[in-house]
Amino acid sequence: MYDGQDGALRYLMHFDDGGSGMRTRPEPLDVGVEVRDGGTRYRVERVEQPPNERAFGHAWVRRIDS
Repeated sequence: MYDGQDGALRYLMHFDDGGSGMRTRPEPLDVGVEVRDGGTRYRVERVEQPPNERAFGHAWVRRIDS
C-alpha cells in the first residue's frame, strides 16, 4: 500500500479516455474523489485498495468534462 521511499500509496489508474499508469497519492482514494492528471480532471468510479503495504491498488476514473 505504501511506497517505501516516501510513504505514498500507489495505484494503477485506468483512464476511461484511454490508457493507464501508475500514480502515487498521499492518501487513500475513494469513490467520488476528484483527481487531476496532466491538467485533466477525473472522478474515481471504482477502487480496489492495495492488499498490503508492498502492493499497489487499482482505480478506474472517468474524465470530467468542463
